[in-house]
Amino acid sequence: MTNNWMNFFLTLVILFVDATLAQNGADTSAGINSLVVIRPRSMSVDFWTAERMKAAKEPVAVPSVNNMNIGRTVAIPSGPSVTVPGRKPDASSPLGRVLNTRGLHVATTGRVFWSCSSNSLSCCSASVVPSTSGDVIVTAGHCVYDTTALKWLINCNWIFVPAYYNGTAPYGRWPARQVAALNSWTQSNPNFNYDVAFVALSLVNGKHINQLTGSQSLGFNYPRNRPTYAFGYPVNLAKGEVLQLCTGIPSASRYTANSYVGQGLSNCYMTGGCSGGPWLQSFNESTGSGVTYSVNSFTYSLAPNTMNGPVFDSNIQTLWNYMTAR
Repeated sequence: MTNNWMNFFLTLVILFVDATLAQNGADTSAGINSLVVIRPRSMSVDFWTAERMKAAKEPVAVPSVNNMNIGRTVAIPSGPSVTVPGRKPDASSPLGRVLNTRGLHVATTGRVFWSCSSNSLSCCSASVVPSTSGDVIVTAGHCVYDTTALKWLINCNWIFVPAYYNGTAPYGRWPARQVAALNSWTQSNPNFNYDVAFVALSLVNGKHINQLTGSQSLGFNYPRNRPTYAFGYPVNLAKGEVLQLCTGIPSASRYTANSYVGQGLSNCYMTGGCSGGPWLQSFNESTGSGVTYSVNSFTYSLAPNTMNGPVFDSNIQTLWNYMTAR
């Protein structure tokens, strides 16, 4: 078996671009890298018109993976299972009046947009999670940090649009004010077990995003191989204009290189644009509520039509603890 044959590909649903104008700090004791966004006057949510949001694409970056492991030799991390309860939207929220007909998942899941240059319009997915501040969302680490240029993307007019639909922002456009990812991700050789980031959003019209959309529950060290619903906005389906769904029982990912211990959800045809969208267990189809325990991360050439995602472990719980009150 030659090395050329073993140069398989791991596909991230993101275009890595440059980022500037930020303050960077690291909590080395917790293995956390965090950034506070500086928003110059040139950075405005008004930039993101319906036309620009519809034009945003997520070109596929395909780094090669050498010396593929044949079997899984790394122990799967374990720890006590923890559930952080989600919350319902305020009664004054429009969602409070339509929850039963649309479902909580519609409002808590949305698209992420950023633009680091005049000819670059990029996108991902994300979702609202519980937090002390009421401002926090979760997405994929590669949607906020460029591991090639070793720079943040979050300050490139980065916004979250919950319940995005066909160019509309029914619950507003929410700019980021702070982000955190694990040091294991923010390096030139990122650990895909930690392709996760939490982002704190600014207030919009004096409201926290949890007040308007509510949030899904959040789970750490959750059991594997359980029924899962994965949501996102892939540009290969409906051009990324409509929320999409994959569902099934994930199994151990066929990608085992670099100590990866995540899961693979088969029969999932989502590609670029869905990165960062939530994986939910205990999902109630009537209410649209569940427990977020992973995110869409990458696809892998040896397992086509399979979305891979990291299972939130105790290290990701530490990351959430860092961000929850910020």
